[in-house]
Amino acid sequence: MALTAVILAAGRGSRLHPYTENCPKCLTEFAGTTLIARQIDTLRAGGADRIVLATGYKHQMLRLPGTLEAHNPNWAETNMVETLFCARAYFGDDVIVSYGDIVYEPRVLRNLLDSPFDVSVVVDRNWRSLWEHRFENPLDDAETLRMDAAGRITDIGQAAENVDDIEAQYMGLMRFRGTGVTALCETYENLGRHRRSWTETRTVANAYMTDLLMEMILTGVDVHAVPVSGGWLEFDTVSDLESAAAHYADGTIQRFFDPAAQ
Repeated sequence: MALTAVILAAGRGSRLHPYTENCPKCLTEFAGTTLIARQIDTLRAGGADRIVLATGYKHQMLRLPGTLEAHNPNWAETNMVETLFCARAYFGDDVIVSYGDIVYEPRVLRNLLDSPFDVSVVVDRNWRSLWEHRFENPLDDAETLRMDAAGRITDIGQAAENVDDIEAQYMGLMRFRGTGVTALCETYENLGRHRRSWTETRTVANAYMTDLLMEMILTGVDVHAVPVSGGWLEFDTVSDLESAAAHYADGTIQRFFDPAAQ
């Protein structure tokens, strides 16, 4: 089966202003290259046959060599799920989905590709050290994630009241293949038909990826965790970017992510 990677790259990245004033969030530079270029290189080296950029803000800047584009013209009024499904025509039978504001070491991708399951989601068991570095209170941004004894995710994406509610942290990197692709599409088509906690505050058009994953879980789809320990970074705020740049400059970034990892 051909392996397709869809990178969700529609966001403006308002919390990264002024770095994103004139370019999409994924074109932010770190460690000598842009976030999107690093992801593309990692995915290609990992065996992705085609890479689709699901674009929005300033999408003309993301017409990159060797990639395909699926544009979300309503990017400013919608969220990641709608952006993902703008690329539905490219899914095929094996698709990796990745947020555009993360970077990850090749070993993280290899772990995902080694997963034998039809729906696999990478989660970081060592999340707390990174979150304590990023936030004065890790619970300000962390979300719930629980797994059963078989490694299936049973809860994801809710506001966490206690660190005990978080067995690992969702990264924004996942894979659907075979029946998993079918389940993904069927869940999207039925999203919002059942009353859930998130539907009280968000429309279907503004659903998060974790809302979609939780809906799959609640309707009986096995969503398997792929645990890793570190090896990635998220760039959501100016503080994230400037802190990572400082650690890269002084050689201490390997604590969380090794830019030279193979």
